[in-house]
Amino acid sequence: MRIALIATHHADYAANLAAALAEHHDVLLVLSRRNCARQIRPESLDWLRQRLTLRIVPHHLAPLQPLIALLCARHIARFRPDVVHAQEHPTRSMAQLARLLRGRLPFVTTVHDPLPHSGDDDRAARTFARAYAALRAASDRVIVHGQSLAEDLARTGVPHERIAVVPHGVLHFGRHGGEVPQGAPDRHRLIFFGRMEAYKGLAELLDANDLWLAQGVPVDLLVAGAGPEVNRLAPRLAAAPNITLMRGRIAQDELERLVAGSAAAVLPYRDATQSGVIASTYGAGRPVIATRVGALAEAVQDGGLMVPAGDIAALAEAGARLVTEPGLLETLEAAVQRRRDGDLSWADIARRTAALYAAARHAVTGAGRD
Repeated sequence: MRIALIATHHADYAANLAAALAEHHDVLLVLSRRNCARQIRPESLDWLRQRLTLRIVPHHLAPLQPLIALLCARHIARFRPDVVHAQEHPTRSMAQLARLLRGRLPFVTTVHDPLPHSGDDDRAARTFARAYAALRAASDRVIVHGQSLAEDLARTGVPHERIAVVPHGVLHFGRHGGEVPQGAPDRHRLIFFGRMEAYKGLAELLDANDLWLAQGVPVDLLVAGAGPEVNRLAPRLAAAPNITLMRGRIAQDELERLVAGSAAAVLPYRDATQSGVIASTYGAGRPVIATRVGALAEAVQDGGLMVPAGDIAALAEAGARLVTEPGLLETLEAAVQRRRDGDLSWADIARRTAALYAAARHAVTGAGRD
């Protein structure tokens, strides 16, 4: 099968999928320049070019979005694929691309967030609501990363029969083709990393940290990333004696080292859909502590500890258990490895995704669109 995978965002995710598909299919991967530079290491781009057809388009600034759609359509026409697979994100270019193709090719879309996160993501989703609706309506199959997300997507009007659930595979911080570095983690260090938005619950984590300090729990907390919550909570972060703050955008190789060197990542999210943080943490071989929101429990399964959102006492107890309970960390590490080798492996995800492509082709050339 010839597959055109268009990802003007979610570059690392799409590159992993494309590389796995390329083991058995001919693949065109189209990435956006800025997103690609942020998420994929330069040596990994060279590795990808040896395995598939790679094209880079400009960043999706609003005035350029029609041009991005035209460039993607041109790359698709030259490649002559059997199916096109796009990633939804805040832009009009993918809806414009679907309109340019006008149903001539089977079209699959991955919807990472059927319902937006609170805060900036919600504002972006409202801005691009029409484009999202048009893209979803033009798609013969729509992929989400959890059963609860399938229900959320169906409530937006996408027919159930077009929705498929495929897990979000593990990520390796932009690393493709190289061995994952090995090392012993700091058994007392928990890490909170990524984009610091209010919905991610940094304030709740600091409340739990107050309990750890009061109870003498030997937790060292590393907070790594940038965003408005770091600015808002800066005094509390600076006052806690067991917190190390690494502020700003952190290079992929350094972030991988920090995560791999921690006992676990903490995700005290107030709301969520799926999580690239979980995928990256699992990719580094580490378990997580997360809240039961969105499809996080489906992603974590037995590779971490789950707590109710907003329950500070439960969050603090989970962190205390992980750093003090004999054998717990090793049990969680083994579960993470099973998931990495099993349903979260890109080989398994590529197989399932290729089956969806075949179903989408049938929808266009066989039974027709709904």
